[in-house]
Amino acid sequence: MKLTILFAGLLISMSVSAFEQLYLDRLLTTGICHHCNLSGADLSGKTLNGSDMSEANLKGTNFSNAKLIGVWFTRSRVHGANLENTDLSTSLLDYAIFDGANLKNANFTGAKLNFSDLSNADLTGATLEGASLRGVKYCNTIMPDGTINNTDC
Repeated sequence: MKLTILFAGLLISMSVSAFEQLYLDRLLTTGICHHCNLSGADLSGKTLNGSDMSEANLKGTNFSNAKLIGVWFTRSRVHGANLENTDLSTSLLDYAIFDGANLKNANFTGAKLNFSDLSNADLTGATLEGASLRGVKYCNTIMPDGTINNTDC
């Protein structure tokens, strides 16, 4: 009996924390994954230009080397995600939470990050030319030049 309860609890916790294949398939075929769970998915190297992932759970998702030009991450939870060497130029990232995200060498040229949370994020080498950064939260944030920004701690 105890083993059955333990196993059921394990299954429930796994389904809550892992991405759902249905959402991944929808994103890859339609470019739309609004309010979906892609936490922990591997989207490295994918071209998803113009996709809508607004209000999505993207915690721990691997987007390294992906092409995400003009994507919508508005109000998405991108905690601990890997976006190293990702092209996010002209993307709409307002109110997104990038806490602990790897944003090394990411291209944010012309992107909108208004009121996003970049706490504990690593922006080493990132390009922010022409990006809109109004109201962004910085706390223990590694800036593109390697300095630490604790403005909002």
